[in-house]
Amino acid sequence: MKKVFLLAVSLMITIMANAQASVQVGFLLNTLKTEVQADKEVVGKLSGAYKGFMAVADYNVHLTDYLGIAPGLGIDYSFNSAEGSRYKELGLFAPIDVNYCLPINDDISLSLFAGPTFYYGLLSRETAVNPPYDYYKSDNKRFDLSLGGGFWLDIIENIRVKVGYKFGLTNNSKLAGIKERNNCLSISVGYVF
Repeated sequence: MKKVFLLAVSLMITIMANAQASVQVGFLLNTLKTEVQADKEVVGKLSGAYKGFMAVADYNVHLTDYLGIAPGLGIDYSFNSAEGSRYKELGLFAPIDVNYCLPINDDISLSLFAGPTFYYGLLSRETAVNPPYDYYKSDNKRFDLSLGGGFWLDIIENIRVKVGYKFGLTNNSKLAGIKERNNCLSISVGYVF
């Protein structure tokens, strides 16, 4: 038992010595793609965009000198105000990004990443009506899964600029005959510890 415990502690110390924590804040642009179906045929397509902000912390574990995996936890707030409508959404997300680092010089490195993101919606509300309309109670599902990728630049080892795009994989609508997928572009700046 002692040997197993010592092995587990040694493994954790090794992982922590080869890992980097980072925090990022940024801008996001969500694009909601909606298909309306009747008799299993698409009879209409809609698309809408709403902007927002996000904050995320991740922990990049280096598997080799260039390959890593970065699980994270974040929060985002999206909103849209148009034609008397005021929509807002708040949610938690957990990305798991596999990344590959390409050192450019001593001060700059470029990393490519890809992986799934799990999303859980806390709030999805139309506030221009009284009482406010809660989409999670009737129209939308709270859980979302997306697959995305992108790149980040580490500048002077501590500043990170990150650009990513996620493609929604799950149908977010609870309503029959409607398929909704949420895609998201994000641009963030962060600090690497």
